[in-house]
Amino acid sequence: MNKTKSRNTVIITICIASALICIALTFWGNWKNNGVLTTDAFIGVMATFIGICATIIVGVQIVNHLEIRNIRKSITAIEEERNSLNYEKEAFSVEMYNTRLSIGNALALLALTAQKNNDFNIEFTSWVHSIIIDDWNSMKGSALLNRYKRLIELSNILVPVSDKVFLEEAYKALSVIVVPKEIEHYNEIMSLHYKLLTDIKKSIQTTPNSNDN
Repeated sequence: MNKTKSRNTVIITICIASALICIALTFWGNWKNNGVLTTDAFIGVMATFIGICATIIVGVQIVNHLEIRNIRKSITAIEEERNSLNYEKEAFSVEMYNTRLSIGNALALLALTAQKNNDFNIEFTSWVHSIIIDDWNSMKGSALLNRYKRLIELSNILVPVSDKVFLEEAYKALSVIVVPKEIEHYNEIMSLHYKLLTDIKKSIQTTPNSNDN
């Protein structure tokens, strides 16, 4: 805004200066010719003044056109950069989603392997973290319900005999799980979720620290 105002001031100053110079030269030329100011001389002054003003205006329009073209180029470049960033963001989101699914599947596979080997600690931890990692907005609630049912079975085995550190880590991990309200079997899942938290919390409160023994 200040740049445009300054440029307009310069243009007006140039026009006024040009007009004054033309008038001065005309009077000076006529003064040399016995000081007679003829109609032809006046028309000549006005024509010269109009020509100068027209030249300045055309020049200004050319400059404005060049500036507008540069602004359009800048806007186009910004739009292209924004589209590129949006594309990269979408690609990153897809990659992160696929990565989450891969990790969730790996944890589920680890839990099943631990189940076959009767390694209940690893199985319990793997199921909990698979629930945290997987995207339940796009997965079936029946799968989540089955995992919670298995966690209840494991908690009946592990909670009474586990040390306080394991119980606290399990409670902390379960506490960060967010189950979408739109998922099928939501009420049943949340009932099992709170049962797990309640049972583990009670056990934490009654289990002594390992360094107390």
